[in-house]
Amino acid sequence: MYLCLTGRCLLTLRDVPGRNLRRRRLPQERRYPAWTCAEGRLRLKRLELQGYKTFASKTEFVFNDGITAIVGPNGSGKSNIADAVRWVLGEQSYRLLRAKRTEDMIFHGSSQRARVGMAQVSMTLDNSDGWLPLDFSEVTITHRAYRSGENEYTINGSRVRLKDVTELLAKSGLTKRNSIVIGQGHIDAALSLRPEERRTLFEEAANITLYQSKRDAALAKLEATEQNLVRVRDILAEIEPRLKTLRRQAQQAEAYHALNRELEELLRVWYGYRWRKASRALQQARETLNQARQALQQAQTRLERLEAQAASARADQNALRQQLAQWHRDSAELHTRAEAVQRDWAVRQERLRLVGRLLTEAQEEMAPLEASRAAQAERLRAAELHLQALVAEWEGAIAALRRVEAEHESQQRARQEILSQITALQNELFEIATQAADRRNRLTQLAERRKEQLAEKGSHEAAMAAQQGELTAARAEQQALQQALAELEQEAARVRDAVAQAQQRIQAAQAQARQAEQDMARVREEAATAQARLDMLRRMQDEGAGLYAGTRAVLAAAREGHLRGALGVVADQIQAPPELEKAIETALGAHVQDIITETWADAEQAIQYLRRESAGRATFLPLETLRPPSPVKPPELPGVLGVAARLVQAPARLAPVLDLLLGHTVVVDDMKAARALYRQMRGAFQIVTLDGELIRSTGAITGGAEARKAPGLLSRQRERAELETALRDLGRRREALQSALQSAAQAEQAARDQLAQAQRQVDALAARQAQARASLAALQRQADKKAQEVEWRQALVHQLDQNLEALADKEAQAHADLAQLAQRETDARGRLAQLQASLDAMPDSLAVPLAEARAAVSLAEQNVENHKAIVRGHQQSLAQLDGQLHSRRDRLQALQTERDELEAAERDLRARAEALAAQLESLAAQIAPAEARLGEMEAAQMDLEARIQKERAALREAEQAHNQALLEMERRRDELAALKRQMESDLGLIDVEIAEGLPAQPPLPLRPIVSSLPEVEALPDGLEEQIQQVRGQIRRLGAINPTAPTEYAETLERYNFLTAQSEDLQEADKSLRAAIAELDRMMNDEFIRTFEAVAEQFTVYFTQLFGGGTARLTLTDPDNPMASGVDIVARPPGKRTQSLALLSGGERALTAAALIFAILKVSPAPFCILDEVDAMLDESNVRRFRAVLEELARETQFIVITHNRGTIEAASTIYGVSMGADSVSRVLSLRLDQVEAKA
Repeated sequence: MYLCLTGRCLLTLRDVPGRNLRRRRLPQERRYPAWTCAEGRLRLKRLELQGYKTFASKTEFVFNDGITAIVGPNGSGKSNIADAVRWVLGEQSYRLLRAKRTEDMIFHGSSQRARVGMAQVSMTLDNSDGWLPLDFSEVTITHRAYRSGENEYTINGSRVRLKDVTELLAKSGLTKRNSIVIGQGHIDAALSLRPEERRTLFEEAANITLYQSKRDAALAKLEATEQNLVRVRDILAEIEPRLKTLRRQAQQAEAYHALNRELEELLRVWYGYRWRKASRALQQARETLNQARQALQQAQTRLERLEAQAASARADQNALRQQLAQWHRDSAELHTRAEAVQRDWAVRQERLRLVGRLLTEAQEEMAPLEASRAAQAERLRAAELHLQALVAEWEGAIAALRRVEAEHESQQRARQEILSQITALQNELFEIATQAADRRNRLTQLAERRKEQLAEKGSHEAAMAAQQGELTAARAEQQALQQALAELEQEAARVRDAVAQAQQRIQAAQAQARQAEQDMARVREEAATAQARLDMLRRMQDEGAGLYAGTRAVLAAAREGHLRGALGVVADQIQAPPELEKAIETALGAHVQDIITETWADAEQAIQYLRRESAGRATFLPLETLRPPSPVKPPELPGVLGVAARLVQAPARLAPVLDLLLGHTVVVDDMKAARALYRQMRGAFQIVTLDGELIRSTGAITGGAEARKAPGLLSRQRERAELETALRDLGRRREALQSALQSAAQAEQAARDQLAQAQRQVDALAARQAQARASLAALQRQADKKAQEVEWRQALVHQLDQNLEALADKEAQAHADLAQLAQRETDARGRLAQLQASLDAMPDSLAVPLAEARAAVSLAEQNVENHKAIVRGHQQSLAQLDGQLHSRRDRLQALQTERDELEAAERDLRARAEALAAQLESLAAQIAPAEARLGEMEAAQMDLEARIQKERAALREAEQAHNQALLEMERRRDELAALKRQMESDLGLIDVEIAEGLPAQPPLPLRPIVSSLPEVEALPDGLEEQIQQVRGQIRRLGAINPTAPTEYAETLERYNFLTAQSEDLQEADKSLRAAIAELDRMMNDEFIRTFEAVAEQFTVYFTQLFGGGTARLTLTDPDNPMASGVDIVARPPGKRTQSLALLSGGERALTAAALIFAILKVSPAPFCILDEVDAMLDESNVRRFRAVLEELARETQFIVITHNRGTIEAASTIYGVSMGADSVSRVLSLRLDQVEAKA
């Protein structure tokens, strides 16, 4: 390849040898900053391509410091080098790589070179100063792809993931760096980007992508922390009420265990008595069973003896019956055989008679046939003699004919000459007559054709007139159908509008129904939530949740009817406004659980019940004996709300209760109002604030706050009332929504009915339209056909006119030909008359003898042939008679043979019939006595069967008694087993004496897991009543959770752990928010610093590249730099400030180059590849472009792909790329310093 450099043409090929990697250890404390290239510092050392796109062969590029130029014609593969750099750096966008799939990265082959199966690109970077975080002086990154779609990456030969390559490059700032490979499209894109998208260039220059990744990771951690905190709080909210429930359940479980131990001791005595009694009953049932079994065995023995005798008798009878059956079978078989012999004998006799008759007939037919043959032979001999005489006569006639023919031949030669002339004239006359007849026939034909064509022309004209009328009618009917079709279209449009309206109504109804269903679902969900909460509050009220044990016991007894007069606790009878609930509950304190009763006796009865049941203590307020003091009268001061007894609501009859408990309590807003009121109050009183602080008249103050406090009794009572009201409201809303749903469904159904009706109309109209279109199409086809027929008939009429003119010409020519033929005929007839006269004058004496001689020969020949036919007929008749005689003789011989065979068979059948008759008589003599003996044996068998029936009845009675005894024993055994299961259910494993036959496996002697029962002969008095009492106490405890103590301990431990976790998560949330704020500050500072520096350099490079003018970078939102875009304001020299879209191609290229160069100046890249970015520049602009490029090359290594001569002059190394005939890119390299040194 020739490279033209500053007028000098050089051809140089330079092989670059491979280099080994040099590994050296770096200090452990070394940090890896972004690149800070010193002047001439080399970063990209080598690039090796093999099988990548057009580089099928292994190709190596060695890059030096400064600028390296890559040149070559279009399509030679230069840009593939830039794509290779992107690809090896992990670029995943096929659009940027100018491909559609991985396979496009691999050399696809050509007509002269086969494709390859792998593409590989290796890039070697200089890491001698440790700018990459690896302990190697050189780092080689390799990307390899196969046609199977598999990709692999290596770093210094070690297999790594794409993620590892990306992370390595991210630490050095190379990843997602748009200024590494810059193409012509990227130059223009820098100006085409929106300001918000252009911001990315500055963020990369500011190297804040690492901060962004850290910020994203922090945000992800913050989100996860907040989610975890929400989950922990949700779990704590779930655990806290369960913790209180488990505490109560644990207490119930302890009481249950104590009662259960007492019950087990009582049950042990009771089960010991029951077990001993059941064991004795089982033993007695077993003895009864043994006696019944012995009686059953004796009955079975007697029955078996009789059945054996009966079986023996039946065997004898069966043997005799079998013998009789065999004799009967033999007799039947002999009878069958005898009958078959008789039938065969009769058939043979009949056949013998038939054969005798046939033999006689055959013998009688032989004599006439032999006489006929002799007569026919005689007639044949006479005919042959007569034929010989006729042949001799024929030969004499032939000899006479030959003599006459010789004499006649000489006379015929003279006559023949005259006859030839006559024949010629006759032929001429015949030809003339033929031609004349032909002309007359042609005239006749022409007249007929004229007549036919005139008739045809008239018919065509008549048909054409009729078809023209039909065509006019069809056109009129077609117009009518088109009008009707247009009307149908209008009707269809109207119906389609109706369909669309119906569909809109359906959609509206469906939307209304969906909205109603959604509202209904929300109402159901709210109702379900409210109902669940209400059920829980009611259950808590029924269970006495939050109440003292004594209060809970009294209320439970009152509900069960054991106590009377209990109206409920104070909390259930009064209602306080929500804002006063905390203050009222604080003021009431423990009195909120006081029980209100009707009378003193009711209270006394409840106290006795608590004492008797040891169920705890409670405070009672009997309405008939309450003597509340007079309520206090607080002064009217700011913040004083009033006496608590007057701020709550309760039934009028409970006014003494309110005065007693709340009459001396004053409610105020806060502690300030409380202090002011306290100074003016006298006597016994207490002041409570809305926040629950309590100030007593003694000066004591109670206040503070609990970490998490369950709702109080008053709050629960208010919440129950609110929930009941809400449920009623939700019920009304549900009914209204249900009505709306029904209305929507009805509206939808009505719309669907209308839609169906309209759809039917649409279908009917469509059918009518289709029918009308079909009719219109048929009419159109008919009209077209009529028009074609009219045109066709017009053409035919025109053709017929031409034919008639031609016929007239042909008739005139035929008349002229007839006149000429008449003249020729007259001349020929004159010459023929003269020749005929000459012929008649010649003698003809030998004609008669010749004719007679020829007739005699013909007659003799005919007689010979006729007689030969007669001889052949006699010969055929004689042959037929010989065949008939031979056939008769063969038939006679066959009949004689068959008669002999039939006579022998008849004799044999007669002998067999006599033998069978003798055998039948012998069998009949044996059968009669055997049948008599069988009757005697059957009578004896019947007597034996009667005895067996009696024994079987006795056996059934014994079996019934045995079964009853067995059932009794099984029942006793089942009772004992059921008792054992009941004991194990109540007492666990029990070591008892297992009764014989009881299916059980004795437990292992594991004390104290396995216990024993005491032996009890009689039950102690009152034991069963005592057991019932203990069980009643257990039942009254309600449902017991046996694992409640363990669950309570575990749940408490988990609650404490989650509480600590919640605190840790809150601290982590604060730390993450602080870290994110710090990252935002750092990114903001770096971005502003980089933006200001790039803006300053952009102005400088813009002026330098344009040779004047000015430009600046501005933020679209200066108040928010982190979200602001970057806009460009440019004013080329000699022009006013204008939009970027109005710049020319060269101006846009220079502006974009100024921006890219400014970014590279502020944030130098380790290397940069420019792919034809100077294509839009003219020579003057290229010089300024080259000057800036040379300036930046002191800190950045440039690889420039270009066609521009001015840019090439700035390069110290040049690579030339060309495309061979085999579609493979080839590379030549040139070092200018070496060329100049050689020069």
